[in-house]
Amino acid sequence: MKKDKIARPSYFMLPPGRSGFTLIEIIIVLFIIGMAFGLVGIYVSKGSGSLKIRTFTKDISALLRYARSHAVSEKKIYCFVIDKNEQVYRLYAEDTGYKEIDLIISRDIPEELQMTLQGSDEDSPHVEFFPRGNSTGGVIEITSDKGAEFFISINKITGKLEVGKSE
Repeated sequence: MKKDKIARPSYFMLPPGRSGFTLIEIIIVLFIIGMAFGLVGIYVSKGSGSLKIRTFTKDISALLRYARSHAVSEKKIYCFVIDKNEQVYRLYAEDTGYKEIDLIISRDIPEELQMTLQGSDEDSPHVEFFPRGNSTGGVIEITSDKGAEFFISINKITGKLEVGKSE
């Protein structure tokens, strides 16, 4: 029996004398793809520092909002404290009679970031949120080694926050 040739569509047909890509063409394409990935990696690593300070600022602002809302709902005083010596921030809950103090959270400040509180005691920077929704107020400045700077402004009367980037 004789085998019949299967007819292939014309888009599978290569020009005469051509059987595919050459090794040089494949190497050039792989080189271009490698260069593109290298450039993307450089741009991503440059943005990671600013990403870290942005996420840290959002975490702190979320914690402060948590403190304000729980101070109102639980009728307690919540105190946010920055310990510069240990490079740590903490949140405490206190009864209105100052009889019992509970540590809610204690976390490290990343090494490449600094956090300062303007408008508070220099020795123990802290912000208190009271059961009526007001606070001691102040401005928390978060700066990085690379020069990026964010702030969280806490209103004394309402206890509400405003987050922004310094220019």
